[in-house]
Amino acid sequence: MKIYIVCEGRTDVQLLKTVLPLELMKNIEIVAAGGLYALKSLALSLIVRRQSPVAVIVDSDSVVPEQIQQRVKDIEELLSSLAANTPVKVIPAVPTLEGIFFHDVSLLTRLLGYIPTPNLLNQSIYQPGQVLDQLISQSKNLKNLTQLIDNLTEQDIETLREFTVIQELMEFLQSVQVADEVLERSL
Repeated sequence: MKIYIVCEGRTDVQLLKTVLPLELMKNIEIVAAGGLYALKSLALSLIVRRQSPVAVIVDSDSVVPEQIQQRVKDIEELLSSLAANTPVKVIPAVPTLEGIFFHDVSLLTRLLGYIPTPNLLNQSIYQPGQVLDQLISQSKNLKNLTQLIDNLTEQDIETLREFTVIQELMEFLQSVQVADEVLERSL
C-alpha cells in the first residue's frame, strides 16, 4: 500500500525526503501541491481515487493556537468526510515548515557561516520562510534553501527529527505501516 504525504511546496518535499528516516520511506510518495487550496484538492483526490492513507503537512501561517486548531479542523473535516476507513492525518507546521531550521540556532549558524542577529531570530517566530530567505541571501556558504537542505549532516537531520511536525509525521507513517503489516499477515 502506498502512503502519500502532501505538502505545499517543492522545498518542503526535498526537506521531508531528507529528514525522514529511510526505513519509513518504504511505499511513501511525497508530493507538492503548490498552495493551500491545491493541497486540499490533491489530498481529497488521493483519498477518493486511490483510497490511500494521506498525511497532510500544512503551514499554519499563524502562531495563534485557536487559528492553528481551526485550520487543522477545517482540513480534517473536509478530508474525513470522504475518507471512510482510509487513514488521514493533518499536521500543522507552525507557522511554516521552514521553522524547523530555527529549532537549533547553532545548526543554522553553522550552515549559514555566521550568527543571525537576535532581531531576525525573533522575527523568525512569525515569518520563518522570509527570515530564512534573508539569512541565506547574506550567507557566503549558501545560495538558496535547496543548498541548505543538501548541506545537512546526519547529526543535523537527527536534530530536525525532534521537531514536533516531523515527530507527528513519523508516528503517523509508522502506525499506518504497522497496521498494513498486520493486515497482510492476517490474509
